Amino acid sequence: MSQSTPDLSNLFGVALEAMTANREQINALDGYNGNHGDNMVENLRLIKDALEDKGSELPVDGLRYASQRLESEGRGGTSQYYARGLNQAADQLQGRSALDSNSVMTLVQSILGAVPSEGHPQETQSGNSVLEHVIGMAGGQPVQPEPQSDGLGMDDLLSTLLPVGLAFFQAKQSGADTSEAIGQALMGALAGGQVNPVQANTPRDAAGGLIAQSILQALAGKG
Repeated sequence: MSQSTPDLSNLFGVALEAMTANREQINALDGYNGNHGDNMVENLRLIKDALEDKGSELPVDGLRYASQRLESEGRGGTSQYYARGLNQAADQLQGRSALDSNSVMTLVQSILGAVPSEGHPQETQSGNSVLEHVIGMAGGQPVQPEPQSDGLGMDDLLSTLLPVGLAFFQAKQSGADTSEAIGQALMGALAGGQVNPVQANTPRDAAGGLIAQSILQALAGKG
């Protein structure tokens, strides 16, 4: 992989292209309004434009500005979750003057981890996040929420998934922390193209998986 610094606006531009190409398939998964793909195209365009506007500033500033823009101008209820995820990613990356590939993977995890697979913003959320379902897709089996459960721990979740679980534990044994290990496992499964996120069961999982895959493939393509 190249040592060049990832450009966030370019990475989200790649995600926007992927979402635009698959918007109709994601719309078809949306049994409520039939427009989740359309909404995500507009939301990704908003994120990309916001990051471009803050291109010369610190990555954290761009992420917080994108979060604010999405919170006030985003389309569909899911936009509020993505706004929250961008803000949480900024918290995770505070103090960094530039980003590397691990930082971008942390960003992807923060965003998708903030989005519940199903439900509405005004409801109490239960079940798994889009991140957990995307990891499930990458591992070759779906992740089902456990009844009466507060959710699976990330280590427990990944330990049940192959090949992602194996890649996770190999990364952990080599000294990577949990976030880095998750990122490395996702990189291998998603960037390799063995997974088609649009075949997910919910529009949020499909859209989130597509965002993760397109960004990770763009990172892998630098090398």
